[in-house]
Amino acid sequence: MEHLGQFIINHWQLWLAFIVILLLTFINELITQKKKAKEITPQVAVDLINNENAVVVDLRDKEAFTQGHIIDSIHAKSEEFEQKKMDKYKNKPIILVATRAIDAQTLASKIRGQGYQPHVLGGGIAAWQNADLPLVKGK
Repeated sequence: MEHLGQFIINHWQLWLAFIVILLLTFINELITQKKKAKEITPQVAVDLINNENAVVVDLRDKEAFTQGHIIDSIHAKSEEFEQKKMDKYKNKPIILVATRAIDAQTLASKIRGQGYQPHVLGGGIAAWQNADLPLVKGK
């Protein structure tokens, strides 16, 4: 243990660099977590839909959407947020549903800066089904 103290004294630049890198990594992680949309459970999603009139936006492809989607959900592509087609939903919480959560997280980070209130359904449509919540088939 006495050698560690001597090493730190002799190589203080290395230790300073190590501490700075550790600090920058920590700050970067905090910023990333802050930008990340809140991942919610199906039960929280139901609560948002029922009590706060949240809008469910399904980002999956059209075929997957017609095979089963959440009641009253809107099928949309991420490009529609860039084209201002979704601006009417800026004042409501939005629940993004995708096959992969990373796709929804990426879009959520992007649209948060545009004034939306995005949430991501953790586990996607599979989590909704596993919670024994209903799906609508067809359009």
